[in-house]
Amino acid sequence: MVVWASGLVACSAARGVRLRAGVDYGEDGGKVWVRGPWEAIAPAKNPDEVIDQLCPAVERLERARDGDDGVEYCGLLYSRADGLNYASVPSPLGLPRHQKPGPNKSCRVPATLRDDRESPDVVADFHSHPWPDTPFSRGDLSSRQQRWSFRIQFDTTCRVYKYVPHMGEPRPGEVFLRVGKNWQPQSIVRTDDKRTGVATPPLEVLP
Repeated sequence: MVVWASGLVACSAARGVRLRAGVDYGEDGGKVWVRGPWEAIAPAKNPDEVIDQLCPAVERLERARDGDDGVEYCGLLYSRADGLNYASVPSPLGLPRHQKPGPNKSCRVPATLRDDRESPDVVADFHSHPWPDTPFSRGDLSSRQQRWSFRIQFDTTCRVYKYVPHMGEPRPGEVFLRVGKNWQPQSIVRTDDKRTGVATPPLEVLP
């Protein structure tokens, strides 16, 4: 067993990097917490520079690419008074019914960020899918999942999506795909569809 310089533990090259329960992530009072900042992600003034590092880092984690046998990871993006944006270590904690192998997976969006240096300002959450070519699901886009200004999702091909829900505003939510260094509009979620997360046009698996 090898301890990485980042503080994460690798159980083997084949299985990927294993995060430390109780140190990197955990549960307190039924709510998930995560530690920040994540040493694998370099902070940056532009949040897109942080976002562009997420998928390669998460894909190195244990079972992140294992499809029906895999797990999803959920983390947070935040800023601090130094003007930089950071990412937390992600958590693999999901709903109990999704722990067994199968086509349905989940990770619970962290409710708390533990960064002892100062009070962080959480701006977004991010999560992975353990399969290739999988965009946001309806559940990902539904209003019950929206807590911050936007959310990020990516799959094992590192196709990265952003959802801006415009919570509490009488305007549609917007789904974007990261193309190069730009965000390309993909779909909207009409105000009447925010509860169910139905996108127009539907988000489909891309070739």
